[in-house]
Amino acid sequence: MLGTIVLEKYKKKQQEEIANALEKLIYDNPTDWSTAGIYCYWNYQTKEILYIGLAVNLIERFKQHNDLIECSASSCKKDKIKDYFDENEYLGFTIMLQSALSQPINHREKKKYSNSFEEEELSKILGNEGRKSIQKMEGLLIESFKLNFGRFPIWNQVGGSLVGQKAAKQSHIEILKLLVSERPNKYVALASLTELSTNQEYCFYEAYLHGIRISPLPTQKAIDYNKRISGLDIYTEIRNKGYFGKELKL
Repeated sequence: MLGTIVLEKYKKKQQEEIANALEKLIYDNPTDWSTAGIYCYWNYQTKEILYIGLAVNLIERFKQHNDLIECSASSCKKDKIKDYFDENEYLGFTIMLQSALSQPINHREKKKYSNSFEEEELSKILGNEGRKSIQKMEGLLIESFKLNFGRFPIWNQVGGSLVGQKAAKQSHIEILKLLVSERPNKYVALASLTELSTNQEYCFYEAYLHGIRISPLPTQKAIDYNKRISGLDIYTEIRNKGYFGKELKL
């Protein structure tokens, strides 16, 4: 289930650095995060959302968009990004993560488990919940943008899933704002993408907080429930380490 928003900004010469950061965050912490999620490109100066997309493999998709691996220009935004960097120093980039428990099947998972499971069996184990979640959220976000601004984000040409579109409301603009804002919020990680990729302590904290974010229980009850079933008071540890006082700065 989607629930943790991670922000970053980067220069053209930092494209490979961001791709490596994604790999470290997701591949080096396979028990924490799914490879599948939502991503967003935005104008760092104006905070305008340029594109909202989904990916079953965020790392591979980032590399395609940024022309780090082969991809037809009609199937990715490498030309748009190239033109953007011709006029701007920084591009905003945001991902919306879901738990590894929501990992859908993709090429990486097929290869990873090829010696243990047949593809049909693996599909049943991994399931489709993680894929459906990102499809619905993409449709909701794109349609809510359209409801508020009368158009799609300028790099989006079509809307997302019909299920997501039907669930969209003008009030969902508050979610869109979280994709481009460094202001403290329950759903926005206190560390940037590059910080999380290089700091295991921060990554551990955000993985724990992800469970609190997606819980149907009120925050305090979710914290108490986690403490009861795990026997660990991780929330107090995070607070005592001063992480909640950290300021996200891009």
